[in-house]
Amino acid sequence: MSFTWPVFLWLLLLLPLLLGFLVWAKRRRERTAEAFADERLRRVVVHQPPKAHVRWPLALQLLALFLLLLAAARPVASPPLPTNKAAVVLAVDTSRSMLAADLNPSRLEAAKATARKFIELAPPTTQIGLVSFSDSASALVMPTTDRQKLLEAIERLKPAQNTSIENAIITGVRMLPGRKNLKPPAELQPPGLQQPDPLQGVPDLPTPQTRPPQDLPPGSVVILSDGASNVSTNPGLPTRNSLEIAARFANNANVRLYTFPMGQPGGAVAQIEGRNYYIPFESRNLEQLAQATGGKNTYPPTEEALRAIVQELGVVIRWEGTKTEISSLLSALAAALMILAAGLSLRWQRRVP
Repeated sequence: MSFTWPVFLWLLLLLPLLLGFLVWAKRRRERTAEAFADERLRRVVVHQPPKAHVRWPLALQLLALFLLLLAAARPVASPPLPTNKAAVVLAVDTSRSMLAADLNPSRLEAAKATARKFIELAPPTTQIGLVSFSDSASALVMPTTDRQKLLEAIERLKPAQNTSIENAIITGVRMLPGRKNLKPPAELQPPGLQQPDPLQGVPDLPTPQTRPPQDLPPGSVVILSDGASNVSTNPGLPTRNSLEIAARFANNANVRLYTFPMGQPGGAVAQIEGRNYYIPFESRNLEQLAQATGGKNTYPPTEEALRAIVQELGVVIRWEGTKTEISSLLSALAAALMILAAGLSLRWQRRVP
């Protein structure tokens, strides 16, 4: 326990002084009574209550005073309290393939609407982060409960170039609490080339202590994409192998992947920069990522389906020591003791001390 105003602890010295004064006053009254009254007459006239009937109310009053003086120093304790440790990262695909209009008005706008709905349905205490990914992944918002910051970041999402889903997974996993220092899989790094760290300079979210990922509360990365992944940090690896490695990285970090495919079966033809392109819809990639990590693939992402996913991801209760000022608790306990002392004194001695 610590104290915000420890100087007030000196007031506790008043207690022994007060107790000494009460003992002195009692003895003085007894000496005065002995000097001015006959002992046998005094016993008949003056009723002496049992000692317990006097001492108990006094002890309760002194204890209440002790608690009030302690509360004046504003003590801070760390009692174990139930805390929502749920953390989710939304990874939104901003590649050019998301311009396809098989979802109205486009895959990207549908993904943004789904992300906004997810944030709206999530409990206020759920920490949510945001990643955008195309050729590379960008950590736009670290997990937070600031909903307005998230919504503003979603509104600013613009289409970019190609798609690298494994980059989104690795960045999303490392954004979750306690996982920033996890090293990306070596297999996804091209030989002799050091990739820039998207979390460079970003502080890790505070955790009670440094723990292995398996001991951390489970985290989740929600991927909103059409499933097409055509860029890898290691061009020598096939797409399927890259995704498997990224999924294994998430699984080892106690993170599940939840996927929301954006598009229609069969793909679509879209006009980009004045030319027509066939844009595939590869939901199978997303299904495999969810299965590999124990997550879920949700298609189509209706409001009912979103609500079910949010209920699953939005609350992870852990008992955790949380610094809390307990002055009000001590004051309330002191008031209760004062009332109890007054009640006992009124019942036993027919007066309120």
